[in-house]
Amino acid sequence: MSNISASPITRGASVGWIGLGSMGIPMAKRLADAGYLMKGYNRTKNERVSTLSFPLCSSPAEAADGAGLVILMLRDGLSSRAVLSGETGLLSSLKSGQILGNMSTESPEDAQWEASECQKKGVAYFDIPVSGSVVPAARGELLLLAGGAESLRSLVAEPMALLGKSLHWFGPAGSGMAAKLAINFLLAVHMESLSETFLLGEALGIDRGALAQALLESPLTTPFYRIKIPTLLAEDYRKAFSASLMKKDLDLLLSALLSRNRDIPEPLSHARSLFQRIVAKGEGEKDLSVIHDLLKKDTEGS
Repeated sequence: MSNISASPITRGASVGWIGLGSMGIPMAKRLADAGYLMKGYNRTKNERVSTLSFPLCSSPAEAADGAGLVILMLRDGLSSRAVLSGETGLLSSLKSGQILGNMSTESPEDAQWEASECQKKGVAYFDIPVSGSVVPAARGELLLLAGGAESLRSLVAEPMALLGKSLHWFGPAGSGMAAKLAINFLLAVHMESLSETFLLGEALGIDRGALAQALLESPLTTPFYRIKIPTLLAEDYRKAFSASLMKKDLDLLLSALLSRNRDIPEPLSHARSLFQRIVAKGEGEKDLSVIHDLLKKDTEGS
């Protein structure tokens, strides 16, 4: 990191934001409202970007031009590679002294490649995927999971404090992505276990509402359960975090373990197979809680 000479990003700095989807829009808005000079780029047409107060660029290179900090908030590693590469990609534009923060969720290996490319250009790189969905994003309450040179974390401390309630550092580039995949495994298992609990209760003749109330008052409940229990009761599967993204992250986790010659835990294989089935049924853009509908139909034999 000896060739990195970036300055800390503070209010009034220029920020290029690439990826203006359901998460990117509320996150970018928070920085714009706080006084950062924002420019944006989105790979696809999205009517919601018309609500933004800052200009949109025609290419990733244009969004990065003159920006002290460039943030990626994209679906996966393929999307990141697409905006980094090519004549109008980020790597054609980034210069020494700039900072690239990738807040997407992708493989640790993708993040390590990105860090290496940035290092060649004297660009500081951090992988900072987030844990949380749209509502925490709008409130600045995301959990930020960082990888990169911790000695440089002060460079992005101020804008990250606006985007998340806390920032946890896990090690060199790729470590933030690894932490995100591990946490999302727990998310998948929690969602499945909560669904199975209600289905087991029903099989034993227990009223769902009564069971829900007991769970909410038990020491086993979590903030996640407090959000998902009412939606399960209503069978409301409107997207907060999609089933297709959960499948993608479980795929990444499995690949990361295989590349390290590690055994695949049976719960990971099982959860992955369930979300594969959901996506195959064409329900991948519903919330991950739609797993309840799948499991319910399995118990009914339909």
